[in-house]
Amino acid sequence: MVPRRFAGLPERVRSAAVLARGAAVQHRPSVGLAGGAEMDAISAAFARTRGGGRRVLVGGFGGGGGRTTVAAGLGLAMAAHHGHRVVAVDASPDQCGLLAHRVGLIPPGVGLRELAAARPPVSSLEDVRRYLASDGSGGLDVLAGMRDLVGPGLVPEELAWSLDLLGHWYPVIVADAPSGWNQPVPATLLARADLLVLTVRAGEAEIAGADDALTSLIAAGRGDLATTVIVAVVATYPSRLSRGARMRLEHLEDRAYITVPVPFDPALADSRPINWLRLRRRTRFAFQRLAGAIATAPSPAAAPPWPSPAPP
Repeated sequence: MVPRRFAGLPERVRSAAVLARGAAVQHRPSVGLAGGAEMDAISAAFARTRGGGRRVLVGGFGGGGGRTTVAAGLGLAMAAHHGHRVVAVDASPDQCGLLAHRVGLIPPGVGLRELAAARPPVSSLEDVRRYLASDGSGGLDVLAGMRDLVGPGLVPEELAWSLDLLGHWYPVIVADAPSGWNQPVPATLLARADLLVLTVRAGEAEIAGADDALTSLIAAGRGDLATTVIVAVVATYPSRLSRGARMRLEHLEDRAYITVPVPFDPALADSRPINWLRLRRRTRFAFQRLAGAIATAPSPAAAPPWPSPAPP
């Protein structure tokens, strides 16, 4: 039976909503969630994803849209609840170490460029983890971005090589992208993504801009992602959506696979490290709902081929 609260959802998103509802349980350190019945559905859904796992792009337009916050919260939710390894990649060239900081990890002093330039190339998960920030639990790992912020910028081939390399050992890759679709770095991420999480601030103008962002996916060559896009509407301060914003959001819901509101939470403010247990319950539910949507979203009907270029 479909719960009453989900009865009004479009048919294509009901399964994701119901699955996420089962995942929205409070985390208790003394209870093993991986073995709980409430986690079985989401774990099974990830087990059914196509070979090579999920490559999830967390992107958007403009600053302050919550891309890093969503990437961090999503990575923590998936690592905590679906039982597979997850790696988050900090691909924003101007925020070295921020993603690792957001999930409470300390980068090891090397990152994306060093991984791509390793000679001989790494050939095992143990070797890969030397370049990652990790707490050693086997859950969420983070690949830090560029450390030299005044040197040569990130080369798309370095990013492509690193993503393809990580795909050999990680069932889920979450990429925190810079703004836009058409610059070299976000275009490389977009070309390699099989799922897009579009983040947008909870405001009328910003939600309207998200609608334009979906349209621009066609011009960027990834119109196939538009029908499976997951939209995270991030509240950056405590307020309610205006009537105009709600109308914009209703229109956006008709285009997206699912929209998930991420409520304002003081524990997410000021770019401080995210403590999962200190998040409000509805905030944890939002990130778990995003994880459930990713587990159930179909893969693109015809994803473009992407070779594995050698880094320079």
